[in-house]
Amino acid sequence: MTLVPRWSERLLAAVFTLEAAVAVTGYAVVAGLLVLDVALREIWGTSIYGAQRMSVYIMIVTGFLGLGLAAAKGRHLRPRFADGLIPSTLASAATRLGDLLMAAVLLVFAWIGIRFVLDAHEFGDMARVIDIPLWYLHLVVPYAFVATALRYALFALYPSLRPEEVSAE
Repeated sequence: MTLVPRWSERLLAAVFTLEAAVAVTGYAVVAGLLVLDVALREIWGTSIYGAQRMSVYIMIVTGFLGLGLAAAKGRHLRPRFADGLIPSTLASAATRLGDLLMAAVLLVFAWIGIRFVLDAHEFGDMARVIDIPLWYLHLVVPYAFVATALRYALFALYPSLRPEEVSAE
């Protein structure tokens, strides 16, 4: 059994807390913004300029943060049809290998995300409604993939950090 360094537990907890706080705040802002926008439209015939577009931007950020939050709680969907193909004596090794592969795949996606951010920066893409460079919002893409890859790498190194999988049944 591998001894888990305390820093890894604290790091995972801190990242989860930060991402969850940002995600909950994002959902609350979206809900409030859209309710207020509809109320203004129905009652006074006016609306909040760009409320829908801002809500979409916030939901994109929140959705990408959900990638790491799902991994942290063992809630990723995965095909279970092949579970019986691996002997139970190799299940632990297979899980660790799967975590390493997942970390590697996520790092490839992070690299693609970095290219995505750099391209948006180079082309000067703008989030028109809120008038900021779009690459600011795109930063969540490589962040989410790197943070989730870090989780899976730590799960592979220290299997006791890995959350119990939650079945969708």
